[in-house]
Amino acid sequence: MVFWLSILVSGLFVWLAVRMGFFEIWTMLFNIIISVYIAIFLTPLLLDILPAAGGTSYGVALTLAVTAIGSFCILWGISYVFLTGQFKISFPKAFEILLSGLLGFLAGFLVSSFVSLAITLAPVSQNRLVSAIGFNSVSQQPNISYICWWCDMVNSIVSLPDSKITSHQAVSQLLSIPKPETRPETDEKPEPNRPVEPDRPKMDEIMEDPLSPP
Repeated sequence: MVFWLSILVSGLFVWLAVRMGFFEIWTMLFNIIISVYIAIFLTPLLLDILPAAGGTSYGVALTLAVTAIGSFCILWGISYVFLTGQFKISFPKAFEILLSGLLGFLAGFLVSSFVSLAITLAPVSQNRLVSAIGFNSVSQQPNISYICWWCDMVNSIVSLPDSKITSHQAVSQLLSIPKPETRPETDEKPEPNRPVEPDRPKMDEIMEDPLSPP
């Protein structure tokens, strides 16, 4: 079901891309790809450097999301200052509609797949209903493969020749991080604290010791 939700989100991005234009949506897709790549490969390093970031229930998912959003905002700001904010490139209408829609679909599917991965890394994915929708590593193989395909393209350009880690390994490392178990909610209320009464001598002890005062 997550796959079809991604298709639906991609359709919304197609509409947005046609309105934006080819040059703008191409810039956005590029920024999204780089942001997702940075988040996938940088999140495990951030969790090692800052153990407190992954110490909370949603620490891994939040670290992944914040890294991607922060990277996208920085890249989008740089792109606006030097590219989209300075130049306006016009193309034929048919070219704008077809290629803009195609790039919008690719961008929408990547964004929705990344969001699904972040939800899978959160403890909420252990819920039966959420897992049945498809927010688990088994149901999201097409989405994860799509993310890794883009990341492998970037990795082949920017990684060192002796680098052996792949995008699938990086995603598998994120998915292998244990999630805290959620405690079931109960209707039982804790009993109020009762005052502790001082120990009183028993009647048998008083009767055995006639010298003790009553």
